[in-house]
Amino acid sequence: MAESKRAVMAALVGNAALALLKGVAASATGSAAMLAETFHSLADTGNQILLFLGMRLSTRPPDRTHPFGYGKDIYFWSFVVAIMLFTVGGAFSIWEGVRKLLHASGGHVALVWAYAVLAAAFVFEATSMAVAVHALRQAMGERSLGEYWRDNRDTTILTVVLEDSAALLSLGIAASGLWLSHHTGSGVWDALASGAIGLILIAVAILLAVENHSLLIGERAPEGVERLVRALVTEDPEVVHLGDLRTMHIGPDDILIALGVEFRHGPGAPPVEVSIERLQGAIENALGGSTNARLIVIEPMMAGAPAGTLPATNGAPRASRSADSP
Repeated sequence: MAESKRAVMAALVGNAALALLKGVAASATGSAAMLAETFHSLADTGNQILLFLGMRLSTRPPDRTHPFGYGKDIYFWSFVVAIMLFTVGGAFSIWEGVRKLLHASGGHVALVWAYAVLAAAFVFEATSMAVAVHALRQAMGERSLGEYWRDNRDTTILTVVLEDSAALLSLGIAASGLWLSHHTGSGVWDALASGAIGLILIAVAILLAVENHSLLIGERAPEGVERLVRALVTEDPEVVHLGDLRTMHIGPDDILIALGVEFRHGPGAPPVEVSIERLQGAIENALGGSTNARLIVIEPMMAGAPAGTLPATNGAPRASRSADSP
């Protein structure tokens, strides 16, 4: 999470400054592409603010209303970012491009202003991108990018990397549109550049919305985590059979784990209580802070119970045996 905060902060500072500079340049030049870039930076700035809000709210401790905590707040606000800021920014950019296309005029604008701002923007975005890529590499460790994308449950770093990648591509498109409009005398190229920037924003919005929608509904833990939990349980000397294993991320660093386990002694026997506490501690230690005993529910199963279903106890799973259980 610390790497995510640094990446978001770097992007916030850069995009806030760029939104102001691009707005001045768009006003001075009348360029649709520069106005689209202003929308882009405003969207990115709002994005970082909402990501910070999500990270802060997601760290609130559990309470009676939300007994498993507020970890999914970060997914909700990332989803809001994707739907509102990126889409609104993209829609306005496309609208401005269409408006300029329908009323295309000469391409002679104050290029010095535009190019100066685009050059400054490139420096800011490249710096932010370097910080985000460093944070991404730290989070990836020895994994490949594909493995990290598959296993990652914290969307903040990926959001910043996608933002900065889209921003650098958009800067190139804006510069190309201005150059072509100036050298051809037609504002059509500037208008097309604005529309292309809008399409990039919408494409990023769709990608982030799909990812955060999946996390909001509830995604299982990575395969490696489930494999580790399964090994710890099945290797316990008191365990006869692991009937069911279900996991769900309720935050980037919080995993809910539900287990249906057949022990050598029947449900309710004192040795079973000891075994449950031992397994909870072993799983918590093995996952290194990604879960705790409060989030590990181990339900003793009767011998011969069918696999694939957690046993019910009066319509609800039995709470884990831990000091902070309600």
